[in-house]
Amino acid sequence: MNLRLRLNSILPTPVHRQTALRLWSVALVAALLCGCAVVTSPPIRRIALLAPFEGRYREVGYDALYAGRLAFADADRPAYEFLPVDDGGTPQRAADRARALVGDSSVVAVIVLGYHATSDEALAALGDMPTLIVGSWTTTPPINQVYILSNPDINDRITAPPTVSVTKAARLASPVMGGEVFALPGFAELRGSLEGVMVLSSGSPADAAFAERYRASDPFAPPPGLLTTLTYDAVRFVLQANQPDRESVDRAMNGIAYSGLNGTIQLADGYWLNAPIHRYRYVNGQLTTADDVVEQRQRFDWLGAEGERLIQTAHRRLKLALIAGI
Repeated sequence: MNLRLRLNSILPTPVHRQTALRLWSVALVAALLCGCAVVTSPPIRRIALLAPFEGRYREVGYDALYAGRLAFADADRPAYEFLPVDDGGTPQRAADRARALVGDSSVVAVIVLGYHATSDEALAALGDMPTLIVGSWTTTPPINQVYILSNPDINDRITAPPTVSVTKAARLASPVMGGEVFALPGFAELRGSLEGVMVLSSGSPADAAFAERYRASDPFAPPPGLLTTLTYDAVRFVLQANQPDRESVDRAMNGIAYSGLNGTIQLADGYWLNAPIHRYRYVNGQLTTADDVVEQRQRFDWLGAEGERLIQTAHRRLKLALIAGI
């Protein structure tokens, strides 16, 4: 029985039947229009943090975690999510987790800290994923889309082995000069005397205003360290790139200049262009700035910004060739 016959049998008069038929037609059209109006939201893009959250170096991961969260809150980019991932405690597990991140198409960049996440195995597993290494954790020159937010000359200037563990670092004789591992609170707790210990880093200490905001961001946030400001700037740097896929993010990161807590960050040939080297020492158990900046890569102002970039690139390629034995 069609609709008209059903109405004839239910409604008593032609007027009632005509009115009902019109209302039914209007409702049907409205339903069809609602079905066609599909609301779509932009796809979520994720920036991953691969770092240690368990074991001896967990303070590194949590320092970066709260800095990254604050960076996301300050940037206010709702289309992005922050994805913290534990490195697993070994280079092999870190590589497995790196491959998992590569397999997640929503992840457009990865920020890594610690010895395991920056191991050769983990970095190779990241493939063409845009990757920022925060701090001086590896002596391996950057490959593919890997970039190091640190002055590479730090490894040439420190007297401790560049990848020394925190437990071995605590037993080294003074005077000794090391990288960010020597600035960790865990290092200070393990070492009997901090006399004669120097730290080199491209990271700046948090000023009072940032430190207050950082501590207020989460009741479990640890005191900010050198890696705090660097991680914050790393996350904001990627967010400023603001691109929908990995290839576009990588291309954008190589073309932007971000002004942050640690000064201007630009990338050149896999490294932070003109990255500073700050020197720190311990005074009454507290890490204190020894000199504002010991060295900053020399600027070739007479050549201009492009000439400086070309010279920095040539210098880096020569160093890579010497390392490779060419």
